[in-house]
Amino acid sequence: MLEKLTESQFPPIEGGAAVLLKTAERLFAELGLEAVSTRMISREAGQKNHSALQYHFGSRDGLIEAILNYRLTPINQERLRRLNALQHRGDTVTVRKLTEVFVEPFAEELLKPIEDSCYVSLLAQLYAYQPGRDLFQKNRERKRALHELNALMIKVLKPLPLSVVHLRLQLMGRQTMTAIAEWDEARRNQSIELDAKSLRWRTDNLVDFIVGGLQAPASGHY
Repeated sequence: MLEKLTESQFPPIEGGAAVLLKTAERLFAELGLEAVSTRMISREAGQKNHSALQYHFGSRDGLIEAILNYRLTPINQERLRRLNALQHRGDTVTVRKLTEVFVEPFAEELLKPIEDSCYVSLLAQLYAYQPGRDLFQKNRERKRALHELNALMIKVLKPLPLSVVHLRLQLMGRQTMTAIAEWDEARRNQSIELDAKSLRWRTDNLVDFIVGGLQAPASGHY
């Protein structure tokens, strides 16, 4: 049985902390993770006291951790909800259904206003490097849905070698993060229009692509 859903352990972010967090998301998206300092974030957020960020988040790393908690926890709770619904209905668990559970809640974030999806760029930047990817696994609440999904994927992808499955699941995460960040950037620079219909076909195409890769026969020596 899947683990029972619980309320998020993270308190809501409000007031000055919320302004700092959303300002940081925007700057990370516009300028890149390495180009943004805590002083720049405080200044852009209209904070005269440059220690405000330290007061709310402790450090730059603490701020990034807070963004992950704030943004990823609801997505992963939705993934768990969909997994529970899948099991409750008694549906056959397939690679496609599990891939949809992984991809769709994240893709649907792009139905939000542009100012509420700046964080997607940050996630893609973090996921490009191992230290950043480690952050996604750091907190038990955040990784719960991924743990459940990975365990089920390993079962349905047998008899592929376990090492192959693990690598393909990493590639699934990277491809999903990169594709959705690119769609978000494209809608920001107005090179695409992303309404519910166009997001649907893009998401379906991404799922098709990932499922094909996950199920491809293994070649070589493992």
